[in-house]
Amino acid sequence: MKTSILPMLNSLPYDRYVNTCQLIDMHVFHPIAFWNGLATAAVGATKAVRSESKVAKVLYAAGTVGMATVAVASEGVNRPIWRQIERWSPYRDTDAAWRGKRRRWHLAHETRTMGAIGAAACFVLASLI
Repeated sequence: MKTSILPMLNSLPYDRYVNTCQLIDMHVFHPIAFWNGLATAAVGATKAVRSESKVAKVLYAAGTVGMATVAVASEGVNRPIWRQIERWSPYRDTDAAWRGKRRRWHLAHETRTMGAIGAAACFVLASLI
C-alpha cells in the first residue's frame, strides 16, 4: 500500500480519490494485515523467550513490537478510516477535515510499513545469530 497505491491515491482530487477507494475491496486485506501482524508478533515473542542469545532476544522482541505495530495501525487507524471512505459521496464539497483524515491515513500506512520493515530486519538478524 505505502509504496504502490498510496502515492497514486494521494495525487488524486477528492472525487477521484473517493471513487478509486470505493472500488478497492479492502474487506480481505485489513483482517489479513491484522491477524498476520498478531500471529507474527506471537511467534517473535515466543522466539524472544526461547532464544539463548541476549542479542537475539532483543532483536526478536523488537521485531515483535514492529509486527504488533502493523496490527494496531491496520485495525486501529486504517480500517476505521477506510470504512468511512466507503460511505463518502464523491460529489460532496471537499473540506479541511478530509485532508486531515487523508493525512492520518497516510501516516498510519507509513507507520505500518516501517513497523513491518523493522520487524523483518530484526527477525532476519536474530535468526542469523
